[in-house]
Amino acid sequence: MIRRPPRSTLSSSSAASDVYKRQVSTQSTGQVASGQYAEHKPRAMMFVNKRPVEIIPQEENLLEVLERENIRVPKFCYHPILSVAGNCRMCIVQVEGTQNLIVSCATAVLPGMSIITDSRLVRDAREGNVELMLINHPNDCPICEQATNCDLQNVSMNYGTDIPRYKEDKRAVQDFYFDPQMRVVLNRCIHCTRCVRFLNEHTQDFNLGMIGRGGLSEISTFIDELEVRTDYNTPVSQLCPVGRLDLSEADENNAIVAELEAAAAASM
Repeated sequence: MIRRPPRSTLSSSSAASDVYKRQVSTQSTGQVASGQYAEHKPRAMMFVNKRPVEIIPQEENLLEVLERENIRVPKFCYHPILSVAGNCRMCIVQVEGTQNLIVSCATAVLPGMSIITDSRLVRDAREGNVELMLINHPNDCPICEQATNCDLQNVSMNYGTDIPRYKEDKRAVQDFYFDPQMRVVLNRCIHCTRCVRFLNEHTQDFNLGMIGRGGLSEISTFIDELEVRTDYNTPVSQLCPVGRLDLSEADENNAIVAELEAAAAASM
């Protein structure tokens, strides 16, 4: 009787990554295929920062139009392969002539629409959202595995402040078992629900979700006995905009800590 050798952890992770790449390439191919017939769809005009932009009404959302026009808009929860959630409220823009702010990722474009993407009202709202996200976020950027490659870190440089108004203690959340190859640091979570939507929509795994309300909300399993086990741990960790999900080999004693210790020793 010939025994088949067990599949290694590395091959499982590589296979999951290949499946994820095939899904992304298939979706992008479908977008190209649908775009071939875009010239036959009715076109209209809208205005972005008082500049006319050609759109296809009801076929794309406002954030897609802004990215197509190379207008940088901060975002955390939006991703092209996932459904629209609108959790982070960072992609808000202002309707010209009013004080109304709309979420661009969840707003379909309409003919004659006119928006402002970088007004004082928009900047104040984005700065307030970043301040709320950083209330319970740990100040461990120097030792975080996602440092220098973190969306929250980049957005905080533009919309954050060096004088926080929150003086209370930060909330700590107990980590849960996610996967043998993953390490979860829930204190860094900003509740973008990218991991939840990916597991629900692409792997049909509904064990992970958002529980609690308001300041007590967190990403966790609905029952303590449930475990999230998936072969798609690599794409899930890549979708996370902060350092909440990391592969198991990325431990606290990472290269950043070693570099800081070496620099401290050299300065003595």
